[in-house]
Amino acid sequence: MSSSLQSTISGQLGWTWRDRVDVAPIVDSNRLSFQLSLSDGNGPGQCNSVWHLEDQVLLAGQSATYYLDALPQVLFGASIAIALAMVKALLIVNRAEAGHIVVGGAASLEWHAPFGSPGDTARVMPHSPWLAANSQAGWPVTAGSSALKIAAAESDTVFDIAILGTRVE
Repeated sequence: MSSSLQSTISGQLGWTWRDRVDVAPIVDSNRLSFQLSLSDGNGPGQCNSVWHLEDQVLLAGQSATYYLDALPQVLFGASIAIALAMVKALLIVNRAEAGHIVVGGAASLEWHAPFGSPGDTARVMPHSPWLAANSQAGWPVTAGSSALKIAAAESDTVFDIAILGTRVE
């Protein structure tokens, strides 16, 4: 049995801004959008693996560390471990009404590729998504750099996470 993965990275900001000058209204209604389909494979612009979790709860001050080279997943009724070689896109959605999530900064084996330098982190604010993508080359996952930490900084939080990448073959 063979499998294939078709995936899409997309983001959009839309707006309608109205202003009234004298009698004639001025309207700026527009959007900035991006969409890219990735085909199945392990080359540039391709991915062959996805890992995701929904409704993950962290209490204030708690954290979870996900090892990108050994991500547990139940897929098609079977428990498997996904070992990523490259990450093409990472989406984290903070569903909480208050308190931000801190992404990155694991104490050891820290995966910091999309953040810049070791110790760098990103904040995902309440009711907000955070999308990082490197759809062509991807960010490498190595034995010495595989730990992605997610922490609830100020209050209890609920989040979803999805990662597109290529598997270790």
